[in-house]
Amino acid sequence: MSGGALMTSIHTKESPRQLTSKSAYLALLCSLPVLLVFALLGDWHTGIGAAICCGLVILVVMVRWDLRKRWWFWAVILFGVALQVPIVLLVPWANRGLTGISVLPLGALDYGVVYGCVKLAEKMADRSEGSSSPS
Repeated sequence: MSGGALMTSIHTKESPRQLTSKSAYLALLCSLPVLLVFALLGDWHTGIGAAICCGLVILVVMVRWDLRKRWWFWAVILFGVALQVPIVLLVPWANRGLTGISVLPLGALDYGVVYGCVKLAEKMADRSEGSSSPS
């Protein structure tokens, strides 16, 4: 009977949400205020980069929303935002050769880094929870 209890505990654990076009549009909509702030400050091109990075972080949060009640999740998200500051400041966003297609690999890498940080923290948290529980 303990095997059945083990199977139900695995299946009741929330799984990550699927990334859909609806969630991508919602993340874009939520990152528009960042673009507007930069536009009001007179740095429209940097605002585009900041909005892209903000949207990618929002996508990671949407995909891993099942971890929202854990403090380390939000700490890792803040760390991911801190990792994106050099991207926003160092990439020449005003360059006319920088098109949406050329930014796509940078965006995919950026998403992967933030998502990878969340996955690494999740594995470390699961490992520490597993070692602290009595056998």
